[in-house]
Amino acid sequence: MSADTAGPGEHGGADVTRVADAAGLPGAGWSDLVGPEDFFQTPRWLAVQERNSGTTMDFLVRRRAGAPVAALVTAWADDSVPWLLARPDAMLARGLADETPEPQAAARLADVAGGDPASLLPSLVCGGRHLGRTRPLAAPDALPSDVEALVAEAERLAAERGAASVCFPHVDERDTGLVDLLNSRGYRSHPSAHYAWLAIPPGGWDEFIAGMSKHRRRRVKLERRALAEAKVDVRIEPLTQDLVPRLGELDCNLLRKYGNPASPEHSAGLLSWIAEVMGDDVMVSVARKDGEIIGFGMVLRSRARGREEWFGHRAGFDYDAQGKLPLYYDVLYYRVLEAAAQEGVSVLHAGIGSVEAKLARGCQASQEHSFLLRLPRTDTDSERTAR
Repeated sequence: MSADTAGPGEHGGADVTRVADAAGLPGAGWSDLVGPEDFFQTPRWLAVQERNSGTTMDFLVRRRAGAPVAALVTAWADDSVPWLLARPDAMLARGLADETPEPQAAARLADVAGGDPASLLPSLVCGGRHLGRTRPLAAPDALPSDVEALVAEAERLAAERGAASVCFPHVDERDTGLVDLLNSRGYRSHPSAHYAWLAIPPGGWDEFIAGMSKHRRRRVKLERRALAEAKVDVRIEPLTQDLVPRLGELDCNLLRKYGNPASPEHSAGLLSWIAEVMGDDVMVSVARKDGEIIGFGMVLRSRARGREEWFGHRAGFDYDAQGKLPLYYDVLYYRVLEAAAQEGVSVLHAGIGSVEAKLARGCQASQEHSFLLRLPRTDTDSERTAR
C-alpha cells in the first residue's frame, strides 16, 4: 500500500494515514468502507475524479488496530477549478442570487465569507465533490471519534496549506452524526441542494405509473406519445468509444447552458476515460431521431453490501434538434426506471436539481447543506496563495 502517516500520530492504537493516490485505495482497504449510496467514493470512481479534478486530492484513512474503520477524500478548490456546483464560493453566491435569497446564505455571507464569497477560496472540499451526500466513509463498527479524527486531520491539512476555509458541500440532513460533529467544531451551514432518489417498485413501470395521480399519469403518457410520434427512439446501451465524440458535444452543451466552462474535447476525453475505467458498470440512455443522437443520460451501477443501486450522473442534449420535445424525463428517468426494474435494482438515485418535478414523479428527497469552517489567515498564508 502506498501511504504515509498523517496528522498528530497514534492515539489508543488508532491513527490517520494518507494514501498517495487513487490507485493505492484498494490495497488500503478503502473498498470495505463503501456503502450502497457511496458509489462516487469507490476507488474506481475516485480514479476518474483524480484525473478530471484539475487539482490536488487527498485520501485519508483512519485505522484502529491496523484495520481501516473510516475514510475521507478531500480536494483543493481555488478559482481555477470548474466544478462550480461543489465549490463553496459558487454555492454561496447561488444561494444569494435567487429571487428570494436564502436567509442562511445571507448569514453565511456575513459571518463566514466576510461579505465576499470569493474570500472562501482557496478551500479544502471534503467528503467528495460529487453532488449529493458528501461525507466520510465509515465501517459498521466505526466510532464517532474515528470520523472526528479524519475531520480534524483535514482541517490541519487545510491550515497547513494556507486555505481560507474547509467545506463539506452537500451534507445530507439524514447524516445526523456528521451534522452534529460539524456543528460542534464550529462549522456554519446554508442549504445547498435537495437530493432525490426513487425506490424502484417491484412491479416496474406498470406499478410506477399506477401510483401517480390521474393528472400526472395522463401527462406522462402524452409526453411519451409525443416522442413516439416524432419517431424518437430511446434505449439503454453500453457506453462505447464510438459514442464518445457525439456525447461529448452534448455534454458540453448542457454544461455551457448552466454557466460551467466546457469544451467538447474535454467532455469527450472524460467520457472516454469513464468508459475505460467503469466497463460494464457505466451505461447510457440514448435518444436518437432519424438516426442522429440528440440526447443522452449516463447511468452508473453500484454494487455494495449485497445491494445494487443505479446513479444518474451526466447528461446532454442537442437543444436545436430537441425543440419542444419532452426528452429530459424519458431519457434520464422513465427508460432508466424500466431497465432498472428489469434488472432487480433497488434504488435509482436522481441526484440534485428539478426537485419539484422529481417529487411529482414518485421520488423522495432530502435537504442538503454546505458546511463551512473559516480558517484564520496569516500574512504568510496570503502571500503563499497569491504566488
